[in-house]
Amino acid sequence: MQALRIDTSDFATDLRAQIAAKRIRLPTLPDVALRVKTAVEGECSAQEIAALVAQDIALSGRLVQIANSPLYRGAVEVDSIQVAITRLGTRMVRNLVIGLVMRQMFHTSSDVLTKYFRDIWQDGIQIAAISRVLADAIPGIDSDEAMLGGLLHNIGALPILAHLAEAHAEHVDVNTVQQLIDELAPEIGTQILTSWQFPEALTAVPVGCHQLERDSGPQIDYVDIVLASRLQYLFSEGLIDVTPELSNLPALEKLGINFEVVILGQESSAAWATQLGDSLNF
Repeated sequence: MQALRIDTSDFATDLRAQIAAKRIRLPTLPDVALRVKTAVEGECSAQEIAALVAQDIALSGRLVQIANSPLYRGAVEVDSIQVAITRLGTRMVRNLVIGLVMRQMFHTSSDVLTKYFRDIWQDGIQIAAISRVLADAIPGIDSDEAMLGGLLHNIGALPILAHLAEAHAEHVDVNTVQQLIDELAPEIGTQILTSWQFPEALTAVPVGCHQLERDSGPQIDYVDIVLASRLQYLFSEGLIDVTPELSNLPALEKLGINFEVVILGQESSAAWATQLGDSLNF
């Protein structure tokens, strides 16, 4: 059957109106992830966080498995959730819990849209890994927080794809899908992260990482890092060309990145992306 073309302007207007009227619910953070997020932000102990995670047997097992993976494995094998949390660190545990529950949101019965779900998820993993590596070299920036910003930067695509799947099933033109994601995902992503009660430093990421000329001043922030990581990923995939204008963007200048010279941290980013993908894909 021929792919369905829809009026993107009408669809965007209708989707915005339905979200505003709460006829379409934005994704909610599952209870276990919300409780872990709150506990980590409240600086609860590894023991307290372990007690929360232990209520979900599958999640506990997954975190123990990750703690024994090549990236984290120590001299002694981890056999309890509390030791796993101590080894991983509470902020990384928060990221992994959010990532694991998010992964379950990426599903649809549409073959066309399934590819978009999969591609968006994998892009997020790659950009999260690059964000973490870039942040490691920046004083005052939390690399785990930067990684989370990269992982969540395109979460606004979820309601768009879900609504398309419900309204048009298999017969959606791929160009239409991409146009709608480009137009709507940043603003919807900010709405989702705001509803999940993330700090402003992260809720600004979905919109800000697409504003190439954005200049927040002399201090590097998480938007700068995710913006640079996104461009680095697109460049490494051959999806954008290097131009003088690109190399002179404020975020890249602050981070000291020159795409004409080097892709920073390529090997480290690749290692993190592989491990993160192994951890969050199941």
